[in-house]
Amino acid sequence: MNKPSIGAAFLGRVGFHEAWDLQKRLWTERAEGRLREDVFLFLEHDPVMTLGKGGSEANVLLRRSPVDGAEVPLVRINRGGEVTFHGPGQLMLYAICDLREWERDVHLHCRRLEEVFRRYLEKKGFHAERRPGNPGLWVGDEKILALGVGARRWVTMHGVSFNASPDLRYFEMMHPCGEVGGRTTSLEKLLGDSPPLPELAQDLIPVCADVFDAHITIETDPARVTGVLPGVS
Repeated sequence: MNKPSIGAAFLGRVGFHEAWDLQKRLWTERAEGRLREDVFLFLEHDPVMTLGKGGSEANVLLRRSPVDGAEVPLVRINRGGEVTFHGPGQLMLYAICDLREWERDVHLHCRRLEEVFRRYLEKKGFHAERRPGNPGLWVGDEKILALGVGARRWVTMHGVSFNASPDLRYFEMMHPCGEVGGRTTSLEKLLGDSPPLPELAQDLIPVCADVFDAHITIETDPARVTGVLPGVS
């Protein structure tokens, strides 16, 4: 049986709304059959808080950046889950996957995304755990990965955010993922250092290929995966 192919690209720093528009376009093309393979987008954002469609704004405690005092945008989006933060030093993995070509199981898709980073952390010497009924990964009692997936017509969008080297003070502005008193960590905090995000994304590709049992390579020209995306660095 031939393995599926997944197109992957590292986009660098991309504005949240720009990346969301890109996801929606790729979702439409995949759902309508004009995009022939699934897509993994690796990137980072400027500081932003996102809130799932059923999330409570009561979990947002502050809106001013601890770095420069600027207001951090709050955006409600079409995924599940509560408020979370995205920003520099955090690696996003957005997965546009047609589950009609997999097992038509959104929960299994979510577990696979978590498993990629669980295995990566295992290789770094850290045991990351899931918590029943609470998506994401924890090292000890500190969360290192958040997950929020949206799916319609069996095609997914959104994905996971992995704390490589973000400023963890941003997570003090909220009850992260709705957890009162929730604590967060990062690869940098655990190791004392973290690889640059392009290198981290490249290191994750073979792990993604194993977990999803697929052929995956990062395109050196992101336009081959995404089309033209103005402003991609």
